[in-house]
Amino acid sequence: MSLRTAFVGLVAVMLVGFVSAVLAAEAKTVTVTGDVKAMPAGNEMKAAAMVEVERKVGDKVEKMAYRVTDDDQGKKLAKEADGKKAEVKGTVEEKDKALWLTVTEFKIVE
Repeated sequence: MSLRTAFVGLVAVMLVGFVSAVLAAEAKTVTVTGDVKAMPAGNEMKAAAMVEVERKVGDKVEKMAYRVTDDDQGKKLAKEADGKKAEVKGTVEEKDKALWLTVTEFKIVE
């Protein structure tokens, strides 16, 4: 094996590792519990639903919302859990200063 072939192979392995790390950093797996609100079809945000959660920060309670991606699982969540509290598992990515939740599974808790 020539030095050039070894070098190209090493660079390729490093590039694959770097790309994998970047992709893994973009999507984070989470479980959130909150109130589900279905969004109308064709809404401006292109979201199937919103999941509104409360979290305690110090002495304050902050509300935050996740936009649910408009895929099959997101539509199922919107249809079955609208107006209810649900525990939702999925991956979160930040896009356009909003948190987008791609649902992998959910269960209604109330």
